[in-house]
Amino acid sequence: MGTVYRALDPVLERPVAIKTLNPDLPADNLLETKTRFVLEAKSAARLNHPNIVTIYDVGVSDDVAYIAMEYLQGQSLHRLMRSGAQLSFEKVSDIVAQVAEGLDYAGRFGMVHRDIKPANIMVSPEGVAKITDFGVVRMPSSSMTVTGKVLGSPKYICPEQVLEQPLDPRGDIFSLGVVLYELLAGRTPFEDDEGDVIALLDRIAKEPAPPLSALRPDLPPELDAILERALAKDPADRFQRAGELARWLRDLNAPGARAQLGADAEPSVGTSVADQSSLSQKLAELESSSRRQASSAKAAAGELSLQLRKAFHYLEELVRQVIHANPPFTVKLDLIYLGALPAASLANGTVACTMKKLGNDEVVDAVTLAYRMTSRSKARIALNPDEAAVLKAQLERAGLKFDSRELTDAAGSVREALLIEVDISARATLRADYRRQTIEIACENVGVLGPANYSIAVAEFDEAIWEFGQLLFGLPSRFAGLRLPAERQ
Repeated sequence: MGTVYRALDPVLERPVAIKTLNPDLPADNLLETKTRFVLEAKSAARLNHPNIVTIYDVGVSDDVAYIAMEYLQGQSLHRLMRSGAQLSFEKVSDIVAQVAEGLDYAGRFGMVHRDIKPANIMVSPEGVAKITDFGVVRMPSSSMTVTGKVLGSPKYICPEQVLEQPLDPRGDIFSLGVVLYELLAGRTPFEDDEGDVIALLDRIAKEPAPPLSALRPDLPPELDAILERALAKDPADRFQRAGELARWLRDLNAPGARAQLGADAEPSVGTSVADQSSLSQKLAELESSSRRQASSAKAAAGELSLQLRKAFHYLEELVRQVIHANPPFTVKLDLIYLGALPAASLANGTVACTMKKLGNDEVVDAVTLAYRMTSRSKARIALNPDEAAVLKAQLERAGLKFDSRELTDAAGSVREALLIEVDISARATLRADYRRQTIEIACENVGVLGPANYSIAVAEFDEAIWEFGQLLFGLPSRFAGLRLPAERQ
């Protein structure tokens, strides 16, 4: 779709890569392609992550659309594979884990790459992997999904793309699973010697991937379980966040890696290495003790009220053992354009439970959790006026204080510099809806900045509450799939 040139930024005197839209594209789809080309730049420019290529500028010059981006030393993973270079399991797992971490970050903004493949992964001489070419990315507000068209590369697309079903970040996890399989087996899991694309798509949608252990018995047997989960046909059966895949690969690569997959709390992004294992252990202990207490409780006031009582006791212990821990645990919340705010310490946690009469019974009406996240460090960023307006709107929704001022850079462009204080109040109210038999959860700055609403059926809540701690720390959580429909937000 585009041609890439090496160029020099005259202001900062640094090499950059300039990607231009090919001028000889067919006229009948030039407008759509040009729109998608600009969408690539706008999408990727919002991301700031070490494993995603950095976009510096986008524009049109002499009717040629262009994107100025970070110039990358190294070569694509595709070229590296074709060179015949032997990649060890340790190297492969590290590269794929890095890509997964980049996808995890993009997924937190609802972005879907749609075309994860070796050609879109660059590897530097130092071994740093970066995702390139968000050329078919789907933004949450985008309408660029075209019925009947498969956007992506056939060998690497996910079943949802084949079946033209709604696509979310879990589709990229499937594609990355295909890349991992190919790097280790020397071929993608669903291809055959015939090369029939229709048959290939049918296998992607219907047939399980052959176990890797049958082709590479020398590799850790745990890889079969990891790949089975990454390549699951149903997105609900996959890793729910790409960060989970990264964590399992890194654990498998480390001494004393786990022998089997299972539920485990991922450590907070902002904690130290030593704190990560203790946080995971603490959350597991809280779940275990809360379950024991709940099993002996009486359900006289009804199942829904019982579930909220259980949640109250769990959150009480979460506040006492985690939010009020000494030294404190820290979290990092993602922020558009900036990437992530400085690590903030948890403090000032409180939990309250209010009751009400329902007929002759006294039942739980609501449980409220509140806490603060603070840091002495401030976040700094300079943006163009349009980007600054978007960022300021998000900061205002989240209740964050900031200072801003206009400045002019060396090229004469007007920029707006923002200095952001990290003093964040978080609140979650779990309220019982006894008519609908659901628990409605209204959050402010819990796991993600700004408001978020969730609705959970009583039958789901018994399991979902144990993931609430993971949501609080910005970790993979089923709550992302339990958001209320937009019309009810």
